[in-house]
Amino acid sequence: MTIAIVFVMIGAFFLSYALETLDVQADKLGAQEHPIYKPPLPDYIIPGLDNPWATALLGIMSTLLIFAIAFALAKLLKKNKSQ
Repeated sequence: MTIAIVFVMIGAFFLSYALETLDVQADKLGAQEHPIYKPPLPDYIIPGLDNPWATALLGIMSTLLIFAIAFALAKLLKKNKSQ
């Protein structure tokens, strides 16, 4: 779990500013967006969480949640297997 949290921190502080390759190419070609619906999180940005510390905190919380769900599922499966 520690390694996962280290990767979250690296991603939040060092990799979150990298531009996506498709966005760069679309800008070069002059492509424009014309969405057919209003997405809940346009451009993957959560309003109010636009700084690296908030991104890191959200990433850590999400990582811990996924680990907790996986641990609970493993316990449940182990319990069912022993019966």
